[in-house]
Amino acid sequence: MPEEEHVTHTYATCVQRAYLYLVRDVDVGEPPYELDELRQMAFDPDDVTRLVGLEPTRAWQRGDPHPYAPLPRRFSRWAFELAEVRTYVTEEVVSQLLDAIEPYAAGIADACSTLGMRAGVAVVITMSGGRDTVAGGLHVSTASITYIARTLQRLAGLGLSVDHDQYVLLPD
Repeated sequence: MPEEEHVTHTYATCVQRAYLYLVRDVDVGEPPYELDELRQMAFDPDDVTRLVGLEPTRAWQRGDPHPYAPLPRRFSRWAFELAEVRTYVTEEVVSQLLDAIEPYAAGIADACSTLGMRAGVAVVITMSGGRDTVAGGLHVSTASITYIARTLQRLAGLGLSVDHDQYVLLPD
């Protein structure tokens, strides 16, 4: 009998997470930002929380100490994020986020109009490549970034933009 081949597989995966963010609605152009532009973008996240009525999962104010860097935070941040999900279907994570934030629609609109904010949804997609040592190949399955009309209507009804950040991690 022939000796069995040692077979090693690492499989491709995709995890996604989505979060609602509110930022100051100012047109300051592209980085690097001037000090005055950084000041224009700054806000107090507690004001956003009070108006939205939803506790953020991440929030800080410009100038707050950074836990891992010697310099203070350059930007203010307010975000409400759901846990990442192992899926190739982006609409799944966006729909789950919409289910969580739609009860706060009036508060989101109030924060935007009262504080001069802009709201959006960010989707972070991390795809990991897989290696098949028998076939000698590397493969990456990419996310399916599609939305049905109803999801687009829900996003538009909340006045939300959508950003997608995609990352591909390849095995050694």
